[in-house]
Amino acid sequence: MNDNKLTIEEIQCLIWFGLTLHQIRKTDLATFERLYYENQAQFDVWLDKAEKLFDREYEMGVKVMSIQDGNYPANLLAIGNDAPPIIHLLGNSRLIERTDSVAIVGARAADRQGLDAAFSLGAKYASEGKVIVSGLAFGCDKAAHEGCLSVGGETIAVVASGLNITHPIENRPLQSRIIENDGLLLSEQPFGVKANPSRLVARNRLQVALSESVILAQSPEQSGSMHTMRFARKYYKKSYAVEFSKYTEINGGNRLLIESRQAIPLKS
Repeated sequence: MNDNKLTIEEIQCLIWFGLTLHQIRKTDLATFERLYYENQAQFDVWLDKAEKLFDREYEMGVKVMSIQDGNYPANLLAIGNDAPPIIHLLGNSRLIERTDSVAIVGARAADRQGLDAAFSLGAKYASEGKVIVSGLAFGCDKAAHEGCLSVGGETIAVVASGLNITHPIENRPLQSRIIENDGLLLSEQPFGVKANPSRLVARNRLQVALSESVILAQSPEQSGSMHTMRFARKYYKKSYAVEFSKYTEINGGNRLLIESRQAIPLKS
């Protein structure tokens, strides 16, 4: 047991205080106490807020884990200073320990070919026993989760909001099905935080970190999914992109990655 390990509430205070992950990982109890006494009024407010926040999460069945916990997932530790200081988990938290997960991502405004590719790939890899990771968004994300669930597979939805908010709200039934089928919702955001463009991009790195390989189902050249593929290269993950017989604006990202040899071509 590490007596210097901070509580989850103390870690959350450091996040609100503005410390970097590197600083948070090095902060022991003595350092925290020094910061506390230098900023006592503000820290008292934050500690009270954090206690109430995490009480709400625990009541809803959410598991909260910090970077200082011994069971913090190794695949997130592996991305170094990109790792989230705290993660919030609802559902089958054992899935974050898997090393054979496959991320399937793609554009929200996908066409039928793209949706079919995401669905069939989700079903294919789930039927092989792999965990399917995606982002619970419209389009390819939703199709990948649904493909996985269609064969009784396990899936992780990495989201950009607190776990008491479903984004987009229309995917609430899918979110419920994921939990009911022994899947997992994961976020680095606490209750009450809404998704926004920067958080949606940031959550893409976690989809990649949790996965052995990353597949682009369909995407134009300018899309959030292309951020995900950049994270895949940054973290040295196997990158794949679905091949299409005809390339248009809606799947131009696939062609770009394949032709530049940044992704291995893949038939859906």
